[in-house]
This record gives sequence, structure tokens and C-alpha cells, in this order.
Amino acid sequence: MVTTSRSTVILAATLAALLVPSASYADLRGTVFGGYARINESDKGTFGASVALGGLLGLEFEAARTPLGLLDNVDIVDVDTDITTYMGNLVLRAPIGRVQPYGSAGVGLVRASGSVKIPGLGTVIEANAKDVGWNVGGGLYLFPAKHIGIRGDLRRFQTGDVTWEEIANLGDLPLPKFDFWRASVGVTVKF
Repeated sequence: MVTTSRSTVILAATLAALLVPSASYADLRGTVFGGYARINESDKGTFGASVALGGLLGLEFEAARTPLGLLDNVDIVDVDTDITTYMGNLVLRAPIGRVQPYGSAGVGLVRASGSVKIPGLGTVIEANAKDVGWNVGGGLYLFPAKHIGIRGDLRRFQTGDVTWEEIANLGDLPLPKFDFWRASVGVTVKF
């Protein structure tokens, strides 16, 4: 009984030592990025920023926007749309050396917005839809200098299906299901 208790304490202390970041490995990283998102069989430009904190196990908060552009099948008016994601992620990263691979997964808000503009009259309609979404992915940090690096990242984003109850709600418009990939490269500053 004492051996089991002692083994449990040793195992818990070892896990705590591995998961709690030491002063040299716990850092704050800010990244500005740009890239492409693959949505509905077409590539769209995307841009955003993230802030991450932690060592081996950390937290990341990011916001990104993907302009979908003007709809091609509307002749008289301009319909401009975009998707914005706000995500909170858990990040598992190898925080040693100049090359640091990582994986991440999280949940957040996916928001689609659009506006209809008529030449000579300006914007006549604006609409928004939002839903909870999730993302999973990973990438690589490269730090050629102590505090400046480059981040390459690939993530998949998805939202849920819209139900009839959501469509009947007179609040925000329901968000159709989105399932897309985003590849980006960014500049990271480490504090």
C-alpha cells in the first residue's frame, strides 16, 4: 500500500515537472500571419494574429479573417462576404532548440458576414451569421534569432450543421456548415 502511494506521488511529481514550464521554456509568442484557405474548392487569401503562452503545454488565442470576395453570379449588385474565426487552442510544443514542432486543437467562434452594395446607393443590406466551431492542426516554429522566428501552420476548421430550430430563431442568421483548411506563414516575436 505504501509502495503504491509512493509510486503515485513520484509519478505525479514527474508529470508536474514535465508539464509546468520552466523559466527558460515558458514564453509568450505573438505571431502575425498570412496565407491561403481552401473553401468550397477555391483558394482564398487569409490573414490574422495569435498570442500563445506556455512551454510544452500552452494556450493560444487567435483571430483570422478570410475575405471570400464578391459573388460572381450577381450582376447588378455587389455582394461582398468574409469569414472570421476567433479560436482558443491548447498547444503541445517541443520548446527546445531553434526548430520547434507543435500541434494544436481548440474551439471558438466562426462568423460569416456579408453586405450588398448597389452602385450609386452604397450598402443596402448587411447580414451576419455565427456558430461555434473547432480547429485542429500543427506546424513548426523556426527561431534563427533568440526572439524572432517564423511559423508555418496548417489547420482544419469546421462548424456544425444548422438545425431547423436555429433557422426559426429570429436573432442572427444561421451559419451554414463550413469545413475548410488554412495554410499560413507568419513572423513570430518571442518575449
